[in-house]
Amino acid sequence: MGVKELAEALNVTTNGIRGHLFSLERDGLVRQKGVEQSGGQPAHIFELAGDAELFFPKAYGVLLSHMLTEIRSTMDETAFTALLAGTAKRLARNWHKAEGNRIERLESGIDVLNEIGGLAEVSKEEGTYFIQGYSCPLSDATKKHPEVCYLAQLLLEDLTELKFDRCCTYGDKPKCRFELLEPELKNISA
Repeated sequence: MGVKELAEALNVTTNGIRGHLFSLERDGLVRQKGVEQSGGQPAHIFELAGDAELFFPKAYGVLLSHMLTEIRSTMDETAFTALLAGTAKRLARNWHKAEGNRIERLESGIDVLNEIGGLAEVSKEEGTYFIQGYSCPLSDATKKHPEVCYLAQLLLEDLTELKFDRCCTYGDKPKCRFELLEPELKNISA
């Protein structure tokens, strides 16, 4: 597909798609397959490169869903929430804490979500910033266990030191969406 087709299919801006394609191409996961003439400027067509398919999750969401069902049957709500929080903290140790102003911290959080298989970008609506996800690497799990999004929220909060409110969409096509609340840290601007 080309940039325009990807943007339409994923409901993402063409600039957002170009950024992701640049990173994926740099990392050897996608490559330009050819050029399509469309009457205007030629459009580059992209495809998966080599062993890129190995990086796409397969049954992780299904497995996680079954594990969460089993775990929930053995724990009360307080213990289960503590388990999610501990998992988020342990997962956060894989990345450096975000630095800079709010936007830089948001971008850092997006980088982490994208690294673990999501597709997200920053959006601003009526003065409020959101992290908008367009795909969920664990969508099979979130169908029955939306608390997986709570784990993602805690991960973002730990890494960015910002506070978020979950506004995720669930169902057949779950999408992450986190509203940035006013930061509690005093020296963060923008």
